[in-house]
Amino acid sequence: METSGWKRTILLCAILASQTTMTQTKTVKYQTFEEDAPGTVIGNLAKDISSASSASPHASSSGSKTNFRMMKQFNSSFIRLRESDGQLAIGERIDRERICKHTLRCAIAFDVVSFSKEQFKLVHVEVEVKDINDNSPEFPRKESSLDVSENTAVGTRIPLDFAVDEDVGVNYIQSYQISVNSHFSIDVLSRADGVKYAELVLMKELDRETQSTFALDLVAMDGGNPSRSGTTRIHVKVKDYNDNSPVFDRSSFSVDLPEDAPVGFLLLDLNAEDPDEGLNGEVVYGFGHQVPAEIRQLFRVDRKTGRLTLESPIDFESKNTYEFDVQASDLGPNPSPAICKIVVQVQDVNDNAPEISITPMTSITAGIAYITEAAARESFVALVSTSDRDSGANGQVHCTLYGHDHFRLQQAYEDSFMIVSTNPLDREKIPEYNLTVVAEDLGSPPFRTITQYTIRLSDENDNAPAFSKP
Repeated sequence: METSGWKRTILLCAILASQTTMTQTKTVKYQTFEEDAPGTVIGNLAKDISSASSASPHASSSGSKTNFRMMKQFNSSFIRLRESDGQLAIGERIDRERICKHTLRCAIAFDVVSFSKEQFKLVHVEVEVKDINDNSPEFPRKESSLDVSENTAVGTRIPLDFAVDEDVGVNYIQSYQISVNSHFSIDVLSRADGVKYAELVLMKELDRETQSTFALDLVAMDGGNPSRSGTTRIHVKVKDYNDNSPVFDRSSFSVDLPEDAPVGFLLLDLNAEDPDEGLNGEVVYGFGHQVPAEIRQLFRVDRKTGRLTLESPIDFESKNTYEFDVQASDLGPNPSPAICKIVVQVQDVNDNAPEISITPMTSITAGIAYITEAAARESFVALVSTSDRDSGANGQVHCTLYGHDHFRLQQAYEDSFMIVSTNPLDREKIPEYNLTVVAEDLGSPPFRTITQYTIRLSDENDNAPAFSKP
């Protein structure tokens, strides 16, 4: 695979810290392609930070050598850091689909400390992993069968199996094609979650006595260069009919469902009518044949009443949109089912408390950060990262530090903060600080998480021996 320089060029190096403090947080962004060979160089922090810092009023003029060290919270083997000059390289081949699935933007983020003498700086690094077209569209079945009544109306749409493609963007499925035939075409649509699928459309009236079967090849193609494709064979069998098919009140429904809804919660009371008599007019309900097992585990359709209820608890943070088909068919011979499309939008509830993770610059004992008593004012001590699995205000976190005015919180990036020193330190006066970190979301009512943390000063030889009497 080509590893030319433009693939590894730096995208952005921004200084985010206030111009009035010595502590600076730099965010550096790179990009590489998945499947790049191990050892491929992504960038060099020493060079990139130096070029971005040259215009800063806080740029160091001491000329002292700067080393780099990964923060301990990052244990991925995908990226390697050369500590002497901050060179970043691929550690092992990256499979974008394994680490990011269908997310359009895939980034590996981690933190690095640059240090020289007694000055420590935090560098936040984001490596965007670009997709390559290394996956072909695949159908769940190589062959499938459809029964279509010979009295099916022209324009009737029939759901088909949809293909899956692990790639994203233009490398994802872009189109479907069907083999040339005399009666059917396809219409390509997109689900609420972006998945493309095809529906079979009847373009000409069927006559079982003239032609009772069709063999159609459905091809899914992605937009890669070169393009990849997947094929499934559809066997259509034309059936005799009873005169009328069930008809739903509406062809589609969209319903909101709070994520804390209890099992048994009623989403919809579906109704379909069939004017035929006896078994030909007796309607039963069920999921469409293409509805996956995930939907069948979460929702239930009563066969006789058509009531759609919640079968298992749902989680907004896992998935917030579900789209599926419910069909109604009569009990007569050769029934032609009616299809109703259901879209369920899961609504977020503040059911997750904020999480706090504290990563010290130097630590020997868990829960304790170490810093030299000779550290300069505004020196970086530890990184406080917060997260909340909820969305909107329920997932927005406010963070506060209590315990001593020798330390304070400073915004690092997004939901991460730095604990920095505010005054000169003296181990002989105060050897240890016990601090409290409080994270609270903006939900109603809010959730709060409290974490205790200790900062311990390491000794410097800054005192001469003194006699008790002259």
